[in-house]
Amino acid sequence: MKFVLWITGLFVLAVLVGLAATVNDGYAIFYLPPWRVEFSFNLLIVATIALIAATYGILRLLSVAVGLPAEVRRFQRQKQLRQARHALRDAGVAFFEGRFQKAERAALKSLDNEQASENKALALLIAARSASAQHDYDKRDEYLAGLDALPESLQLARHIQEADLRLDAKDPLGALAAVERARSISPNLTNALRLELKIRLQLKQPDAVLALTEKLLKAEALEPEQARRYRQAAYSQQLDTLINGAEILDWLRKVPETERKLPGLVSRVVDRLADAGEADQAATLLAEALADEDSATPELTRELAQLADALSETRRLALLKTGEEWLKGRPRDYMLLLALGRLALCQQLWGKAQSYLEASLSIQPTLIAHAELVRLFQQIGKEEEAAQHYRDSLELALSLGL
Repeated sequence: MKFVLWITGLFVLAVLVGLAATVNDGYAIFYLPPWRVEFSFNLLIVATIALIAATYGILRLLSVAVGLPAEVRRFQRQKQLRQARHALRDAGVAFFEGRFQKAERAALKSLDNEQASENKALALLIAARSASAQHDYDKRDEYLAGLDALPESLQLARHIQEADLRLDAKDPLGALAAVERARSISPNLTNALRLELKIRLQLKQPDAVLALTEKLLKAEALEPEQARRYRQAAYSQQLDTLINGAEILDWLRKVPETERKLPGLVSRVVDRLADAGEADQAATLLAEALADEDSATPELTRELAQLADALSETRRLALLKTGEEWLKGRPRDYMLLLALGRLALCQQLWGKAQSYLEASLSIQPTLIAHAELVRLFQQIGKEEEAAQHYRDSLELALSLGL
């Protein structure tokens, strides 16, 4: 449509020019003694237009000729920039493919011709991570140092990446210094807080771990299950610094009740209390955990069974009574039946012990239940039954590949 309009317009213009030329019968005279030139006014108009066009063309050619070197330099620079961007793209692809040597080479190639600060920073970060993946830490630090010359707006990415790389390289102190520099730029950056949480855990600073866990949980940057694991690890580290049973019990009172029932933590505290001669206190803690179905695990029930010999008579009887109540809700809990059997055996309640141990075996055969029945029958003088359970335990061990 545009083409048709242009053609129509040109035809109209040609007609108008033709009409104007027929109407205009004037002439122009140029006098330069002793010469005198007389020609048509129409020719003068055409000649003037032609002269203007020729002058413009000559000036344009001169301009292009003068600017040609700069244009060549600009073209070459654009070509180099395209090559740098392609190299940066290749570096990113190679890095995510796990081809770290190629990624490092491509990133360095892109640096040679790159001028944009953001792209330079990206290339240096890819090169640093690639060098770190190859355990070339001198090159990694060299690339990271190259980021110092870039604008302040890019330093946050540098510090976060440096912290992550140093943490992977088992350098928690260097990682912590980098995280602190990152937090000086952005104090509440969740990624920096997550990194600091891992670092503080490696440095065995449980108080800081607990504080950071709560902060990240409030910011919804941690899942509740992740927070639970971090708390459990922090409490375990605190527990490692305690010496005797009194210190352990005093510390345990300060632990929130919900955290006190974490199965992993309960197991560790029980072991430490038992080693410190506080078996009854350990059993009390186990009983609190086992009373809650959410925290009751076979591992904790096994811990209770193992404590039976070290408990006082009063505590064993109390646990037997309590365990029988638990059994009403968990009648097929073979580990609970085993624990009750051991408690009864230690109290020399032979009939009750035999009943619980045989019930445990009927649900899930275990070597420990067979061993306890061997001990029971030997103590009451039933050698034949003891020998039978001994043989059964050997068969079970063979079937399990032990």
